[in-house]
Amino acid sequence: MEKKQKNKYDYSAISIKADVAVRFRSYSKQFSKSNTEVLRRMMIFLQWNGLNPFDNTIEKIVSAIEKNRKQIEYLISIIKNIEKTQTKPTHNMVKILFEAYCKNNEVTRKEKLFLPKPKIVKAEETVPKIFHERTQQEFRDYKRDCRKLLEKIELVEPTFGKPYLKVDLFQGEYEKLRSQLDKD
Repeated sequence: MEKKQKNKYDYSAISIKADVAVRFRSYSKQFSKSNTEVLRRMMIFLQWNGLNPFDNTIEKIVSAIEKNRKQIEYLISIIKNIEKTQTKPTHNMVKILFEAYCKNNEVTRKEKLFLPKPKIVKAEETVPKIFHERTQQEFRDYKRDCRKLLEKIELVEPTFGKPYLKVDLFQGEYEKLRSQLDKD
């Protein structure tokens, strides 16, 4: 039976003083990482920030930390600004809409839509009979078209916002209705 090799690493020994090794091992345990990983990240940090551990002046390190702190404070101010101008107003708007929706659900109202009755002008005796019949036929057609239109209107109650009416018409029907109304 062959043994499977998990991970094969090349190790190299370096000589360091015992007290430094003990201190480094306890430092590595704070992060729950291997000694190699901690040392690798320390070197990356020093190189990336252009820090030399043997500089006599600590001002360079302090200035680098100050620079990083200013950058972080700038990013925090940007995030706070975004929160004030975008996130909180949006959250408040949604909250208001949700509260309004809850209030509407507590008081369920069914309102019927009443259209004003069209005024029917009584035909005078002097109007010719043909004109009168034609006017009555046009009125019946208009009434029929209004009923068809009313059948296509439905009340929509969205999750957020006020209820509204929706007219379910094809564009051709809409254009035909509009041209009929524009004739007069």
